[in-house]
Amino acid sequence: MMELIPENSTFVASFSPSKILDHTGITVDDNGKLQLPGALKELMEFNQKDLDEGIATLKSAEIDPSANVYVYSSITDVNDASAVMLAISKDPEKTKAAIEKEIKESFKTVGDFAIIAKSDMCIAIKDDIIAIFGGNKIENAEEFAKEVFTKKEKSVLDNDNIKNTLNADADVNYYINLQSYMKLMAGISPQVSLLSGFVAGMDGSGISIDLSDNEIKINSELFADENSDIMKLIKDIQGETSTDFLKYMPAKAKLIFATGIKGEKLAEFEQVKNALQMISGNPSFGNVNCVELVKSINGPIAFGLDADLKSPMTTLAGTFVITTSKAQEWKKLFETLLSISGGMPMQFAVEAKSDVVIVKFGMNNSFALDASSNEDAKKVFDGSFYGFWVGLNVDGMTMYVDTQVKDLNKGTAKFYINGKDGNRMIFGDYPLFFKALDSYMKPKPAASDSFEPEPDYYGDDTEIEETPVKELE
Repeated sequence: MMELIPENSTFVASFSPSKILDHTGITVDDNGKLQLPGALKELMEFNQKDLDEGIATLKSAEIDPSANVYVYSSITDVNDASAVMLAISKDPEKTKAAIEKEIKESFKTVGDFAIIAKSDMCIAIKDDIIAIFGGNKIENAEEFAKEVFTKKEKSVLDNDNIKNTLNADADVNYYINLQSYMKLMAGISPQVSLLSGFVAGMDGSGISIDLSDNEIKINSELFADENSDIMKLIKDIQGETSTDFLKYMPAKAKLIFATGIKGEKLAEFEQVKNALQMISGNPSFGNVNCVELVKSINGPIAFGLDADLKSPMTTLAGTFVITTSKAQEWKKLFETLLSISGGMPMQFAVEAKSDVVIVKFGMNNSFALDASSNEDAKKVFDGSFYGFWVGLNVDGMTMYVDTQVKDLNKGTAKFYINGKDGNRMIFGDYPLFFKALDSYMKPKPAASDSFEPEPDYYGDDTEIEETPVKELE
């Protein structure tokens, strides 16, 4: 089927129904009834009769679940958002009969294919290939169906990046043509055209999603000309995050982000330099030389956050860290910015050490620092150019999300939930976590009008001198 998909498609995806069902634990029993795993059946609201009828229709349609299903769109105009889905039938005649029975219309034979054209959707079948499409293409459904079933002069098989993405051993794969996508978005918003310089030289992006082992694993790859300006910039500015910065994160951080930056190279990029020079000329920023400040960045820029989800604003605890050779100058800039902000209910403290500047903020700055013992976060940030980690515990269950980029154009991400026993929960039990989270976050009736937050942090604090912030006169 890949030979039918145009190489210049804006978006192409492939997915394996059999893999998705197998990895999520969803099955169909001998009586044709859908069986949902774990707590999913009890927590999901659905009409079993309608669901069983839908499953029966799919079975009678003889669509091959072991074959990949493809979806593509060659959108060139914002008013034409049509997409095409291609699937394989194990028995085309049974497929036609099942569809005719379901939608109460008959197929019309046009040349070497059969088609049903409704007001909102068209279904066409040629040999064992089923094509479904809608949008503006319905106006000329027969002509478009003929085009769909024609082998393309240049298909996705002629582009190794697209072909390898779609053939990856995963449950879902998709490829986005970035140049085509940016042209489309520019038609929606003229401001998007300003970003064209940042994607020049980038051909596309491939994503693969694997659902095995009861976790969502995502692999991404950026396909670009390594000699393009943007790729040279990314290569020049990327630095490793290491894990030293974790000692400046909240001790019980639920969210941590960090990216390694070589500021010397970043400040040379024309768009960045122009923006920094504009800011430097603003008296509100204390007339600091922002270009030189950015050049001084030589390591991780990091952000950590903690809060009790029952009362996030009253328990907010966070830090922002910049690794720099000009820590004192950065401290002065932050003090200036905080002094002109005014009226914020949060407390702030700014400290400059030999190689970092630390901004500590929260409703109460007595919370402890140092997340160095967080082994899960360490694995994400060690040797990465970019990393993101979330660990959220509710009722003994813990949800983890992380993203990691080590290579210039490749990244990974994971999402999973561990149960109360510390082991990985099956997908069917994931709703238990979100149900507990929803219950936990719902406000409880107050026992009295007075409120005094209970202490949430224990252990030694990393001393940070409070910086008085004065209003500018």
